[in-house]
Amino acid sequence: MLKDTEWLTINKILLELYTVDDMTTLEEKTLKVLRMMIPFTKGYYIVLDEHKQINREHTVFIGMDDSQVSKYLDCFYDQDYLQYLYEFSVETCVYQDTTILDETVRINTPFYQMYLKPLGIPYGCGIMLIRDGKVIAILNLFRGENFGDFTEKDLYILNVLKKHMENMLINTMKLNQKDEAVAVRFQYMKDEYGMTDRENEILKLISEGKSNSDICEELVVSLSTVKKHVYNIYLKTGVKSRTQLLNLLFHSAERSL
Repeated sequence: MLKDTEWLTINKILLELYTVDDMTTLEEKTLKVLRMMIPFTKGYYIVLDEHKQINREHTVFIGMDDSQVSKYLDCFYDQDYLQYLYEFSVETCVYQDTTILDETVRINTPFYQMYLKPLGIPYGCGIMLIRDGKVIAILNLFRGENFGDFTEKDLYILNVLKKHMENMLINTMKLNQKDEAVAVRFQYMKDEYGMTDRENEILKLISEGKSNSDICEELVVSLSTVKKHVYNIYLKTGVKSRTQLLNLLFHSAERSL
């Protein structure tokens, strides 16, 4: 169904996306590169929490202005007929709007009449990303009347990509959770021991294995200034070496998480 050049494009897309380690960047790039294979006018990539509610911090819309995005997030998400698929889908799947419901029923739903129709995007398709039986994200693409409905080829491409998309999202979620845990760890040290912002910054660099000379170069300060901050960190935490400081950092983390 696909030409050799199209398979090469898919490989290029996957290689580019697998290097992304930030969730929002992954969502933005996914929507952008999909246009290389599947024409669409509007779309979104939304991440859901354990209650199937939208995680607004990690949600990207394309081709829609702020008011259109707000309408979907605040009102029409709960009326979206994709909700019908939540209870019946147990693994990552590709869907097409025109097959979710009987077409005469679909075009008379409030979601279609009050949201899709005014936006001029009667056709949609996408990937419902599911892990361990739970919906974790939705990637949805829309087309206007002039484009016509999505084709079998479009759906085939999404089917080729779907498991990759699931794995990419899970990987970036894990990295994001790790980053959040690290942030909590340093905030705990700052609050617990009364560190200044600069001292906390230096603590982070020490945890990365940076020497005093490395730190003064990175922060563009004198070596004596770095030594003074390190001394103050030792004094506040009651340690006498970097090894003791790092042990304290990681043990404190266990109490803070």
